[in-house]
Amino acid sequence: MGIAKKVTALCALALLTACANLQQGDGEPVRQPSDFDDVAVVFKDLGPGYVRQGAVIPVPTIAQVSPGLSREEVRALLGNPVKEVDQRWWVYNISLPLAARHDYLVCQYGIAFDPAGQVTGTRWRRPQCDARYHELLPPASQDVEEITLFSDVLFDFDSATLSSEGLRELDLAAQVVTDRMVELERIVVVGHTDRIGAEAYNDSLSMRRAEAVRRHLVQRGIDGSRVFAEGKGAREPLIECQGRVVTAALKQCLQPNRRVQIMIYGQR
Repeated sequence: MGIAKKVTALCALALLTACANLQQGDGEPVRQPSDFDDVAVVFKDLGPGYVRQGAVIPVPTIAQVSPGLSREEVRALLGNPVKEVDQRWWVYNISLPLAARHDYLVCQYGIAFDPAGQVTGTRWRRPQCDARYHELLPPASQDVEEITLFSDVLFDFDSATLSSEGLRELDLAAQVVTDRMVELERIVVVGHTDRIGAEAYNDSLSMRRAEAVRRHLVQRGIDGSRVFAEGKGAREPLIECQGRVVTAALKQCLQPNRRVQIMIYGQR
């Protein structure tokens, strides 16, 4: 027998032997020993809290949450919050319906309280939620007068003390309330800063400035129980400016963002 025929015969014999070793009895495969351990994958039960679920609350009901309400009044409108943060914030998960779709946008809605337990402001966590909420708001039935005063006129730099010019401007604003509103429902004073500086500091400065304006309006004879202050820091800029290095040009560009809004609600 030639060498080639011997090699072919040996290969065939080896193949038949291997096949015989892999079959047993009625042809069931035989498990061969392995150097690797079996790996078991355990799927964890994520529970109902893993996917955030939102409560479906009518938008007009949400709109009733305004500065001055107590915690119990808020609870009567929206139910219990899903989370409380340092007794200062209540957090709700709210589902807002999407346009032309049978679907919802789940949004976090925060309500801020002062130490006395009264609402000082509200905020949607995401801009798209805030935008959708305002799209769903029904047309306002009451009259709203908005007065915007620039902080550079009302206050000295980095100060929450009203300047003499600022006092004159606020006296005119108080006169507007007296002259134009037959029945005053409420006034909301909202302070804003530019983005220069730390977020916490800007939040504090905007609130202190709003409080200063509120106090002056009350001193001018407006019912203090109807005037509320809110600070929004740099979160609602009117304009965006390029640059991170603080220069005189950047400060000048950001000037419109440093402002105080006076929102007057009532009947003319």
